[in-house]
Amino acid sequence: MTDEQDAAPLPRRERRMSARTRALLIGGGAVVLVLAIVAGLIVANRLDAQAAADERRTAETEAADAGRAFDAATASADEAHATLTELVASADAALAVTGAGIDETARSALQSACDAADTAAHGDAEPSDLVEVPKTSELDASDDRSFAVAVRELTELVDQNATSEKARAHWLTAAADDLAAAIDDYLTSTVAAGGALLGERGDAADDVKATLQAQLDALPSTEPSALADALAAYRAAVDAVVASSDAARAPASPGGTGIRVPDPSSLTAVVNKRRGLAADYVPPGLTTPANIPGATHVRQELIEPLERMRADMAAAGITLRMSSAYRSYARQQTIYNGFVAREGVAGADTHSARPGNSEHQTGLAVDLDDGTGCNLSACFGNAPGGRWLAENSWKYGFILRYGDGWQPIVGYSYEPWHFRYVGVEVATDMHNRGVRTLEEYFGLPAAPDYG
Repeated sequence: MTDEQDAAPLPRRERRMSARTRALLIGGGAVVLVLAIVAGLIVANRLDAQAAADERRTAETEAADAGRAFDAATASADEAHATLTELVASADAALAVTGAGIDETARSALQSACDAADTAAHGDAEPSDLVEVPKTSELDASDDRSFAVAVRELTELVDQNATSEKARAHWLTAAADDLAAAIDDYLTSTVAAGGALLGERGDAADDVKATLQAQLDALPSTEPSALADALAAYRAAVDAVVASSDAARAPASPGGTGIRVPDPSSLTAVVNKRRGLAADYVPPGLTTPANIPGATHVRQELIEPLERMRADMAAAGITLRMSSAYRSYARQQTIYNGFVAREGVAGADTHSARPGNSEHQTGLAVDLDDGTGCNLSACFGNAPGGRWLAENSWKYGFILRYGDGWQPIVGYSYEPWHFRYVGVEVATDMHNRGVRTLEEYFGLPAAPDYG
């Protein structure tokens, strides 16, 4: 067979079958392609749905974590608020305990701190800056992705509220810390005041001093809830020490120590540390000068001499004033005890008489002044009024009772303001003879102390 014969065309039937096959193949490929596309879309939709579901689960997990964080922050803030409220109540109760042994300056500082803490506690009793958070049942749940978006927005609000609660907890904790520090400072000051009182009241009985010391030792470690009770017990111990000390200082019998003055109403009665007056003695004829600023009660016998002296001093351009005159036994006791509390017994005894041993109880002693700024001060000796009185008071029946350097005899330090009325006759005689003190004039023993 020739090459030409090999290249002869196919029969028509064969040609038709080949075209049909091609058409089938093309059509089949299109179907496969369509099926592949549909299958891809189905897979893509499933993957997208799975991703949306994952987003929803992640958002719900984050929301749950935010909710727990908010709950923890709220619990912390509420706990801080409860602590602060308890501290305020404890401080208030402690401030109600007052009296001896309490440092008033420290008490004022604690009151200020307590007021500030109370303001903080009431201001933060209820959270005021929290934003409203919708419920999950109110969110768009039409599909997982929309729900996830809504949940994330909710989570942001919860986070914001958690931050606010953390800030509230911080603020309340700081306020509680400040008040706790103020309470500690108050206790420190109270212990110092109590220690000082123990030092000043060393003459109290040993058992009451030991009780007070035990209270002082316990105060620094006192829990706030027990603060008021501890301070009340401390105050009771202080009162016991003061009472014991006062009893130790009181004369063995009513009235001043030493020899009882036989005639306390005499214009020349000598009262000093070793010659005393009965506690119930009140001088006769007490009255008040009408024209002397600051005047208080004196014996009637002093009215006319004081008025003449005032007029003569005024003529010399000097004002006569009075700081003190008659004092009762009880008044002198208050004054003396006040000095003892500040200076101790030894310090007080140098310038203040014990009750019953004060010339002021006779109604014949006066503390004078001229208004130049040296009232009850040693500088009055060089003031115009002090110099005039030192030179001229004898003419009116008065003597300077406690001169400079006379303490070994009269028992008190220099008091250029303290004058004693003895009458013109005795005062003139003492002046003319150069006799300084009543003890020397009447030949009585010196009275430098209480013997």
